[in-house]
Parts: sequence; C-alpha cells; structure tokens
Amino acid sequence: MKKALISVRTRFAKDIVAEVFFPEKQIGKVAILAIGAPTSSPKKEMLQFLARKGYVAIFPRYRGTWESDGWFLQKSPAQDIYDVVVELQKRKSVVDIAGEKFPIKVGVVHLFGGSFGGPAVLLSTHLSIVKKVIATSPIIDWSAEGEDEPFDKFVRFSCLGYGGVYRTKQKSDWQKLMQTDFYNPVAHAKKIDGKKVFIIHAKDDTIVPCDPVIPFAEKIGATYYLKPTGGHHIRTTHQFLWKKIAAFLKKR
Repeated sequence: MKKALISVRTRFAKDIVAEVFFPEKQIGKVAILAIGAPTSSPKKEMLQFLARKGYVAIFPRYRGTWESDGWFLQKSPAQDIYDVVVELQKRKSVVDIAGEKFPIKVGVVHLFGGSFGGPAVLLSTHLSIVKKVIATSPIIDWSAEGEDEPFDKFVRFSCLGYGGVYRTKQKSDWQKLMQTDFYNPVAHAKKIDGKKVFIIHAKDDTIVPCDPVIPFAEKIGATYYLKPTGGHHIRTTHQFLWKKIAAFLKKR
C-alpha cells in the first residue's frame, strides 16, 4: 500500500491559491501545473503522480479563477505562473492556510501545461530556474480555432457553464485572448527558449488543432511528438508517454 502524501493549500503573491503535494523525500525538484480551462479544479492524480516521482508538485489557480482572488485575464495567466516561480525562489517553506510551515527545497523547476495552460508555460521559458517545459495539446495560436470548440463557443461555455469560477472585470477581457498578443505563444516565438520545450499533441484533436505545432516547434527549436490519435485530452501519466517525457526531462 502506498504511503499517503502530505498535501497543503497555500497562497502565492497574495492572490493565488495553490495546492501543494510533497514527496516522501525532497530532492530539490518542483513541478508546477498549468492545466486546462474550463475544467474541474482538483488535479490530484497528476499531483500525486509527480510527487511520487520526487517533485514538490504545485497546482496554482489563476487569478480570478476558482479559489484565487483578483480578476481573470486582467493579467496574462503566464504572469500568474511567473509570480509563483519567482516567489518560490525566495521561499524556504510553504505556509498552509492554518499557519503550519512545511520546508521546501527549490533547485530546479519543471512546468507542465496543457490546453489553455499551454501558453502559460511556453511563455515562461525565459526564467533561468525553469529547466524544462512540457506542453500537452497547447494553444499555440488563438486564431487557429478548433472544429468542436471555436473561440466564441469556448467563451460562452466558460461563462454560462462555470459562472463565478472565471471572474473577469469586463466581458471584453475574454477578447484579449483572440485580439491581442498578451497570451499568444505564436506572437512571442522569438522570446521562447525551445531547447526547454517538449510539445505533445494528437493529430485528431478537434478542440485545439495540432496544425500550428510543427511550424512553431521547428521555429523555436522545440522537441515535439504528434500522437496519431487520442483527441484533446492527453494523459501524460500513461506509461508510454511518461517514458518519453522522463527522457526529455533528463536531457541537458
């Protein structure tokens, strides 16, 4: 029987609530998850999986979403991930909401982003402590709309289906995703360190199409793998995929 892992809830940069899972023994590795939207908030399976691989695994909620304060899309979600990483470097402990301190070792940071969270991790490669970025089914170009979930449908579904889970100050803030470059990797390709990046995408993804992957990955010098099938929801904990991911994480 596997030993239960310690998990706590904490805050970063005042506004950002995050769930943290600790490994049995820390080795200085931290994994930060930026996965999906809209979606259910808990990511325990992935957090536990990474913690059992030796990571301190952290799942922050973007500002203005779920339990976090602030306004969604007032700042780029990549800024939220940036703020968590920067604050982590200054910390020697994580303080949970009850006030208890848990020591933390931060040597290297690996970012795991999927779908909507893909841009958040791709736009964070400039941070020196971030050594590797795994992006699964990432949005690379907002103008490349999916057949089953075009942009207007995505926004409508988020607003009607999730209500106060995604809180924008103005309804027009959603349009910043499509009309500006503040959260659009293809517009910032020159600033992305592709040597740190591994993209995994399925060829039959009809929500976030894979068409932009090859030209984008080749432009920035990233590693990529296109699955023949699998749709939008890629399970990185699957043994076949994790073997590829683990090999990339070990590369210097």
